[in-house]
Amino acid sequence: MSVFFRIRAKNSPHIPHKSHSILSIIARTLASSSSQTTHNKNKNKKPLSVLFEEVIGSREKAESDNESNSNDELKKGLKELELEVRNLKANAKVQKDSNINENVRLNVEREETKNVKKEETKNVKRLRLYSLFVNERRLKEEKKGMREKNEASVLKELSPEMEMFVSHLYKEGYFKKANFLSDSLKMLDFSRFNDSYARDFVKFAAQQFAKDHQELAKWLSGSDLKKVALFGCPSLSRKNVFSAKQLRHYFEIEEDTVCCKCVLKDSCNFANESWNRQTKDLKLDAVMRIITLYALESVPPQLAVSDEVKASVHRLLKEIINLSRTTTT
Repeated sequence: MSVFFRIRAKNSPHIPHKSHSILSIIARTLASSSSQTTHNKNKNKKPLSVLFEEVIGSREKAESDNESNSNDELKKGLKELELEVRNLKANAKVQKDSNINENVRLNVEREETKNVKKEETKNVKRLRLYSLFVNERRLKEEKKGMREKNEASVLKELSPEMEMFVSHLYKEGYFKKANFLSDSLKMLDFSRFNDSYARDFVKFAAQQFAKDHQELAKWLSGSDLKKVALFGCPSLSRKNVFSAKQLRHYFEIEEDTVCCKCVLKDSCNFANESWNRQTKDLKLDAVMRIITLYALESVPPQLAVSDEVKASVHRLLKEIINLSRTTTT
């Protein structure tokens, strides 16, 4: 038997280490059992007469001690073999589970490393965007400060036409929320309009009036409106600039025609920029925003408004007042 296993081991293909160990144990056990059995048979041969008597039943057949011991050894060997096979299987399972756990751990570590790198990349991008935003905001604030400084001017007394317009707004109820005016006064006190807060409230009231009376726009003098449009923008703030651009768009005036001679163009962020809206309707709120600034003389000091433009503004204010009275009566 041992020769057979040696021949098989020699001629068979490569057998894994675990399988080879099991086969070796089986081979040793069988070889040992075979050798021991042969030895016991030769040593404990019974006389022929005894065998005959056992066959015919005249003598009770008894198992020899050597045969019993041989069976016990065989059983013991088989148990050891079974135990070793179980141990090998258990070790193989433990090794497999260990390999799986190691792979899982490596995958988790790779995923964590990948997530950390992604988060670092996001943080770098956020930091760059934040820096750009901060620098851009700081630049805008500096430009805004320069504009406000340029636009700062000494407040002048209201012109007769502007006093007339303010009185009309007051009668129409557009100064009800003005906390700088006293309700106990029977007449409007124009001395209360000599500060920047009151002047800003006048601009606000004029805008509200324009939104409520859009229908008046089509009746305004085209020649006076065009003179105002050709003069340019009353200030550098976005709303004021684009209101002036809207007026120029209505009269089909090229931006370069106005911007090239404007004294504010070097500080303007919207020079030569066209009005991109499709509508060509004349908006009264845009008109009021422009002529109110000219009428209040709330323009940058370097912007010298011509008498011709001032006259057009005053005529437009009178037209708006008269048209408003006509439509309400």
